[in-house]
Amino acid sequence: MKKEFFTFWPKHLNRELQIEPVMKYYSYKLLEKTDPIISNSKYTIKKGSKQFDIVTYLNWSQFLISEKFKNILDRNGFNGYECFPAEIVGLSSKYYGWLNINEVGPIIRENTNTHIVWFDLRTWKNYDIFHLKDTYMNVCTKEVKEAVEEGALTNIEFCPCYGTCGEKLPVL
Repeated sequence: MKKEFFTFWPKHLNRELQIEPVMKYYSYKLLEKTDPIISNSKYTIKKGSKQFDIVTYLNWSQFLISEKFKNILDRNGFNGYECFPAEIVGLSSKYYGWLNINEVGPIIRENTNTHIVWFDLRTWKNYDIFHLKDTYMNVCTKEVKEAVEEGALTNIEFCPCYGTCGEKLPVL
């Protein structure tokens, strides 16, 4: 049976909580274990008030996840990510920083109209969650997507993503 994959990202919703790091930190790359934001993970509310399961800061690839989201991933034993404790000043709800630790790819083809991508499946090492080489794209397996949907997590969008081993790709 062919493995199914999905890219995922935060869906921006009305009145969503928007945060910014307390420390001066500007990076437009995926976080790494050595980034200073991990040991200084404190944030203030910039605007908005509605709490969802993903809260972004800086750009759409850098975000915090709710305790509910983290528990679903942990309970199901999914791999490919790490979390670190985060504090949002003025909130009692627990959030965690997101660290996507595995890279797969490269992208072989991308349809920018539909956001559908194809990647080199030969580089995939059975990760449940990973990012595509040289991008900010988070990818998960169908099992992760289903667990998120069954858990009724909020503000997460999914789009099909395809791994290929060199076979002919569909015409766009």
